[in-house]
Amino acid sequence: MSLKHVLLMVLKKQSATGYGITKWFDGPLGYFWDTSHQRVYRALAKLHEDGWVRFDVVPQQGKPDKKVYEVTPLGEKALNDWMLKPLPLPQVNEPYLVKLFSADLRYIDALIAEARARLADHEALLADYQKVEQMYFADSEQTPEQRIMYLTLKRGLIYEEGNIRWASEALATLTKIDEELKKNG
Repeated sequence: MSLKHVLLMVLKKQSATGYGITKWFDGPLGYFWDTSHQRVYRALAKLHEDGWVRFDVVPQQGKPDKKVYEVTPLGEKALNDWMLKPLPLPQVNEPYLVKLFSADLRYIDALIAEARARLADHEALLADYQKVEQMYFADSEQTPEQRIMYLTLKRGLIYEEGNIRWASEALATLTKIDEELKKNG
């Protein structure tokens, strides 16, 4: 999957400026796709060059004109082709796992501190997901599209619950190793 497909999905939901699209990454998309403002604007330029999006220039008083993007029929075809093609499973690229795999005992304090921080971060993210669930998905009368959207949030909830379980176990194991080291002097 590439950023261009994410942008096409956003623009399929509504026409938007580059700035408006970046706001999606500060909100709901930011939970499962990370990018920068610069990448969004570069990708929009490439999508326009490829004929997948078009834009209207909207004049503004006292500000630069803004471009409002929308998906073209060619972009709709590209999005359709992508939606119909199965995606490979993502590869794990987690630097903390590399640290654990390669660490020796002199790093135990740093590993424990990082495990605590990661546990707290995952707990905070789970709490955020739970708030979103209560705000937007507590209603049992959801449309089919809302129920499909909920699957992304549900994935996040389950993912963070798993991360919390694993981080708790990692912290307990590291703490026990540290205690054993201190006991055996």
